Amino acid sequence: MQQPSEQFEEESVYFTDFSTLLYPPKFAADCFGLTTRRLQDIEDENGLEIRRIARGTVPTRAYTLSDIFDIAAIRRAKGQAKGLPRQVVISTFVPKGGTGKTTVTVNLAIYLQMQGLRILIIDNDPQGDSSSELGYDPDLARSDLESMGIPPERYVEGNLGNLLSPELRGRQFEPLSFDQVIKKPFGENGPHLIPADAYLEDLVVALDAENNMDFWYADWLERARTGEIPGIDTSAYDVILFDNAPTASRLTKNSIVASDFVICPVRMDKFSFRALMRLNEWMVRFAKAYRRSPVVLAIPTMFIRNRKRILNNLVVLNDLFPGRVAEEKLYYSEDYGKALDQGIPLIVWKGATNKTIDSMRSVFSEALQKVREFASQ
Repeated sequence: MQQPSEQFEEESVYFTDFSTLLYPPKFAADCFGLTTRRLQDIEDENGLEIRRIARGTVPTRAYTLSDIFDIAAIRRAKGQAKGLPRQVVISTFVPKGGTGKTTVTVNLAIYLQMQGLRILIIDNDPQGDSSSELGYDPDLARSDLESMGIPPERYVEGNLGNLLSPELRGRQFEPLSFDQVIKKPFGENGPHLIPADAYLEDLVVALDAENNMDFWYADWLERARTGEIPGIDTSAYDVILFDNAPTASRLTKNSIVASDFVICPVRMDKFSFRALMRLNEWMVRFAKAYRRSPVVLAIPTMFIRNRKRILNNLVVLNDLFPGRVAEEKLYYSEDYGKALDQGIPLIVWKGATNKTIDSMRSVFSEALQKVREFASQ
């Protein structure tokens, strides 16, 4: 059952209705790097009706996330924010759990959409963590949703396997249309999602029976982008963003073969750091085997300043991936856990400190710059 917003600070929730979240003008303006005055000008110029709520004796504007994404779409349409010259595919992956892959995937998608890009997230992990973070719990049946007071549209109808099914020899998946599978947690102008569920694991078996078993995602994405698959057209998306499990499975290999970038969130503790060193070796073997070498961007996460071991690991990380480590870091903060408990992505959680939000925006701004440079080549 959805909990009242005033209880958010005390309880975890089963379901957050994103449409009920309201944001003050400064928060909305900061999403675009604008002043509140300029934001209001955009609303006035385009006839946007933003609700007012009483605050003392003066009513003030209150924005929903849908309002914010609508403004992002208007800015793109007016040429005030730019898309990409060509579609870019990104995978988040590092062979270690707990490094922040899903957090980075979901929040990066939201950030990029606010900057005027159109984003499709593909949850490529059978655990479905990205889906859950966006309000689509793959473990809940329709009857569960009803008993918990969760809207029926939050039911996970299918996964990527259902879209690939018509092309596969095996029949592990019922063929579903793109419209049946796709989710829009923040409305039409927000990032879109192809969710995952436990049945996605069966796609490994299906792909193992195919020729060129690691190239299916790349082929499907190319044909979906060029309109060669009936009922599926992904050409409107600037970025396809895969969230992967922390294992080099058949699904993960497919996503990386299809990718232009691999984003690697890595904690600076010794276990995660070792995982990144293994990833470096794996990427070298991958490039030789597949003759593909996606650009790597390593993002230090849960970073703590002035820790000698962490700083030493950061030096080694930069030696391993020269020019491919984010200059800004995602710093350790309790905000991450608290936002997760409230069912709200951190970048749009009003309870986060300025330091946490600012560092995240800085990291993602750097990633966006690299993506724009790549897409312009």
